Amino acid sequence: MCESREPGASARRLMDNPGELEANGQSGRSTVRERVAKALDALSDGLHPYVEDALKTIYKDRWFKTVQSSFREGRGQPNADELHMAWDAHAVLTVMWDQWNSVFRHRLGSIHRSLVSELREFRNRWAHQDEFDFDDTYRIFDSCQRLLSAVDAPQAEFMAKEKMELLKYRFGLEVEEAQRRSIEQKRRWRDLVILTLACAATLLAIFLGDFGTRGWMLALFVVAAFGYVISQRFFSSIPISFVAHECRVCGRIIYGEVCPYCVAEGRLKATPKDGA
Repeated sequence: MCESREPGASARRLMDNPGELEANGQSGRSTVRERVAKALDALSDGLHPYVEDALKTIYKDRWFKTVQSSFREGRGQPNADELHMAWDAHAVLTVMWDQWNSVFRHRLGSIHRSLVSELREFRNRWAHQDEFDFDDTYRIFDSCQRLLSAVDAPQAEFMAKEKMELLKYRFGLEVEEAQRRSIEQKRRWRDLVILTLACAATLLAIFLGDFGTRGWMLALFVVAAFGYVISQRFFSSIPISFVAHECRVCGRIIYGEVCPYCVAEGRLKATPKDGA
């Protein structure tokens, strides 16, 4: 007899309220672990009814004892008794893997077996407090969606929305960075033009006053030299200074382009120019 809870209740709540991740200003600050945890919850909610039905079809009344054999010596065994099986992502994926040849091989394809293996590895990494970058997180969401879609679980729709939200957030950061650099570039060109024109006007006035009409050639040469020096100053690879601002990933106050806290915690990858 399985645990008496509504299948997919937690995931269905998230599907009905896709803005939940944005509640309390957490859209950009929901940690990767929180998002992965939601994905694993949706996975277990969507798969465990399918897994139970498949096991009961093959093993009948012996299905519960068969499931318990997948957790030898109690290691990693979910909270289960003779009446209930507390399914979580670890339990569902472990049972699917152990019972693949006997139960699931003729129901699902080899690609789905690979997804089960991959998600088991990601789940173990999550349980050991490993951090995930964007690529890993997107891979988890995509694999969860594919496996849930294979069993026609409604949680697949939730995972599809999660993938889109993750992509929107990533692309949003890239667009903001591109806009910031574009504004900075325009500001540099504007300052260059203003300084060059001011320098030209000043020098022309001086040289024309001292050398007459022949002074414009000398003034032109000096303006060109100053223009070159100014352009080198504006377009050299000098680090852009930042005022104190909030990191969109972790919410901490930072003073540079890359958040050192996120780099240290593995949420972002440091680039050579970051010095990390």
